[in-house]
Amino acid sequence: MIARRAVAAVLAVAAVPLALMLSGCVRTERYRYVQRQDPCFSPPPDADPVPGAAGEKRPYPSVDCRSTRYKTGFIEFDQQGGHIDPDQAKKVLALIAHEKAHVTGGKVITLVYVHGWKNNGNLAPPGKVKDVERFTTALNEIGRRAKLASPNNPVPIIGVYIGWKGKSLMGPGWFNWLSYWGRRNTANRIGGQSLTKVLNDIIDTTTPNNADKSRVLFVGHSFGARVLEHAVENGVKLYEPEVKEAAIPVRTRVDLVLYVNAANDARLSMGRLQKLQAEPIAVRHPDYDPVRCAKAPPQDPTCKAYPLIVAITSRGDQATKFLQPIATRLNRDGNSAPNPQPITGTFLDETPSMGRLRRSAPGHLKFMHSHLVTEVDCPLEPGERVTCAANDPTCAFAFRSPGEDAACFKANVRVPAEAKRPYNETAFWIMDVDTRIVKDHNDIWNLSMLNMLGELMAPRGFFEPEKERMRIQTVR
Repeated sequence: MIARRAVAAVLAVAAVPLALMLSGCVRTERYRYVQRQDPCFSPPPDADPVPGAAGEKRPYPSVDCRSTRYKTGFIEFDQQGGHIDPDQAKKVLALIAHEKAHVTGGKVITLVYVHGWKNNGNLAPPGKVKDVERFTTALNEIGRRAKLASPNNPVPIIGVYIGWKGKSLMGPGWFNWLSYWGRRNTANRIGGQSLTKVLNDIIDTTTPNNADKSRVLFVGHSFGARVLEHAVENGVKLYEPEVKEAAIPVRTRVDLVLYVNAANDARLSMGRLQKLQAEPIAVRHPDYDPVRCAKAPPQDPTCKAYPLIVAITSRGDQATKFLQPIATRLNRDGNSAPNPQPITGTFLDETPSMGRLRRSAPGHLKFMHSHLVTEVDCPLEPGERVTCAANDPTCAFAFRSPGEDAACFKANVRVPAEAKRPYNETAFWIMDVDTRIVKDHNDIWNLSMLNMLGELMAPRGFFEPEKERMRIQTVR
């Protein structure tokens, strides 16, 4: 038995160079084509401004406008992080501008999603479900919530699917795991200047000024979270930092960034935490009044703190908990992110070494956690909304996890103990979650996670046509 295990280990290690070679030399493949789609742009007079190549009739257009609850645009990137077809991005921007021009008040929600490892932008065979189908299911649920909030004037939902070659190896499941290194390095490149520019263009088109009520939401899953985090740190402006005076609002550009089961080491996230510690911000309700809030009950939604960035990791995510540290030891990813500043001081949790930061995902480092997600009793009525207890000052939000194993959860701010404070008390919320919320590494867009996301969106007025955006203000 020992000999067999030893042989298996040798074969696995020997397979690494082959996997690196195979997964690093991957043919760029496109799945979406820019076509003339006048019905999507309501002619006349709004004929399709980005018609694509003359006579282009291949299937799977880069814009899908069949649903009444949402519209979807696809932007694909090649192995080096460049556009497969720059007209895809132009078409998405035209779609956003068109939706804004044709809705009362001009408010839209643009949800940008970057898919993860072992996924591509292709459609599933009939009767099957893949990543694209899960994303459109999520858009449908978000569109349903928008319709419930405003039946006569629902806020249009625009989903932007960022496609890249996340799945590079075919064959048995164990062999696909060997694509980790090649896909990791590709994800670093995808999050480069081309994507950074696209994301900034999407922000500028969705919310051209601070008075605009539209919302921008970014979501990245697995290596897609790695892609998105690299793009954000490479120059995507989440807010305008020019104003430095305390309590003066700055221009909000992105309303929420969500990383789900991020397959990234903790260095970039730690760097962002340290920036927010050096130049703190507060995300405030538009009706926030510091004088009134000093006397308000703890669950007053206009007085609570809100996040700008949220990272959630499933406690069942074995890929980032075990595979990522092993893979990093075998093949270091030393140049993908700068080392953060040395951590000084004594905190609630043991300070991780720089090596552990390089090997571990933020969701698996309790030191970086801002919130604790725990189970609570569900309301007696199945459809009743779960809320924080009125007298619970540390509860940030609560939500329901439906299904056969239904449960309810709340997220509480971690509090000091024995004069030691948590390291992370910023607007970058990091937490791990029960497997009933996110089952494992590959789980994304299930109804439990959407309920959690809904509770992060609804109090911020995402779905109400006239609701102002959250304000980001500097703290001194």
